[in-house]
Amino acid sequence: MRNFHFSVITPNEKVYTMVRDMVQESSRINSAQVTLINGRQKKAASQIADAVHSGTEALFAWEPMAAKIASDYPQARVYEIQPSILDLLNCINHAPKTGKLGVIIPFSLRDYYDDLKAQFDMMGVSFYHVAPECDDRVMQEIIRQAAVHGVTSLVGTDAMASMIAAQHINWIPLRPGRGGIVRAFYKALWNVRRYRQENPRSAINQAGMRAHYHLEDIIGSSHAMKEVKELAQTYGTTDSTILLTGESGTGKEMLAQAIHNLSGRRHGPFVAVNCGSITESLLESELFGYAGGTFTGANRDGKVGLFEAANGGTLFLDEVGDMPYVLQNRLLRVLQEKYVRPVGSQCGVPIDVRVIAATNKDLPHEVQEGNFRLDLYYRLAVLPIEVPPLRKRKGDIQDISQSLLKSLDIRYHKSHTFDIKVWDFFKNQPWPGNVRQLAHVIERLVLVVKNPVIQVKDVLHVMPAAMTEGESTPAEDGSLKDLTYEKIEKMSREGKSGAEIAQEIGISRSTVYRIKRRHQEQ
Repeated sequence: MRNFHFSVITPNEKVYTMVRDMVQESSRINSAQVTLINGRQKKAASQIADAVHSGTEALFAWEPMAAKIASDYPQARVYEIQPSILDLLNCINHAPKTGKLGVIIPFSLRDYYDDLKAQFDMMGVSFYHVAPECDDRVMQEIIRQAAVHGVTSLVGTDAMASMIAAQHINWIPLRPGRGGIVRAFYKALWNVRRYRQENPRSAINQAGMRAHYHLEDIIGSSHAMKEVKELAQTYGTTDSTILLTGESGTGKEMLAQAIHNLSGRRHGPFVAVNCGSITESLLESELFGYAGGTFTGANRDGKVGLFEAANGGTLFLDEVGDMPYVLQNRLLRVLQEKYVRPVGSQCGVPIDVRVIAATNKDLPHEVQEGNFRLDLYYRLAVLPIEVPPLRKRKGDIQDISQSLLKSLDIRYHKSHTFDIKVWDFFKNQPWPGNVRQLAHVIERLVLVVKNPVIQVKDVLHVMPAAMTEGESTPAEDGSLKDLTYEKIEKMSREGKSGAEIAQEIGISRSTVYRIKRRHQEQ
């Protein structure tokens, strides 16, 4: 499967080299499908996190790292690399030819016990036993029996090394090799293929319908954001409909993806549609699909709607408050009946979809104005979450800015830091566009500023006045100039801070900085 992407986390450099060589030698695996990580390196943890968040379909790892990854990322498919029959037989072939040889069969190979018995007899193995899964006391007794039988060399896993040494028996390490890696790979491949066959509509998820963000990706430790995250954590484990409200640019879709990845549907598709950016007729066919030949220009085979595409996963209805009133009734019926009927079809299609809706409108007000159905509002607002605007979580601005600067510097191969005065300036902006606006400003700064330290004058240079609407700014009739740079300079020489100057004059701190900048540019 050429679209099967996976990650391999090796326990050391030697195994890393072995897996790398296997990938390079393979004619069935493209190296672009594989993310190879050396688990002994310091950056391994961040590389694993990146692999999980980028949507890798399977992670292969040796114990004990496999158990840790599965615990840290319950949403990921983690496959433990275990010894295969081939690895076991190779150990026996390389065992000493003198003395008595014994084998403790790993519990993972217990189903092959009958077949192995015949092989052991042919290879002269005098003692063999299946290892108990997690019972050291029984394991010690089995090894003691091997000593009683006169076994001089015993094949076993690393977990048995000290017990074997205690009986003065030569330990032959049984570790996963090429056979174990291939066995795990085909197990994962079979599981993924079976999932796609059982969820044919969800196969469209492989074309990019994924939720990339997780709750830990949402930056913010303010009281308001802690409440949002706690609600997301609680609601994520349910299947009920969620309504996200908040101003544009607050990160509602990012939160919706995080909730999806907290749910039992995290392996299913995450399908998003903006209800306000598509015409009424097109939105209907996008959501519900259509039968072949329904209208001029339609695909003769019909089209699968987004509800069907999201089967087994989550459908995110962004800007649901802008949905045409006529379609609201159809949406309500789908939510109630769990059936969707494509346009032009007489047959309903059962769906299993969790809906997360979002809007920047006041839906109760829209209901009063007759623009939104009351019954649909109640159906959507089962579990509401209000995402606060940036001006109400100013304590998060510094952390968000630092994170954005770091990621944008990496993207554009730059290196910047913020001057400490920038934080006060940022915190005193109204940010009507919220985090999205802040991100755009920082992106411009990264591209424009040549010096390593970004200062307030740089921010003023790239930040259009229209983006700071809501500030207490003087009129455009010349009063900005009449506030006089000299007065501000005089107060600065008296030791007053920018905030004290702004308060005394009755303007915002950003206006103080802008007056200084404009005077200096003259």
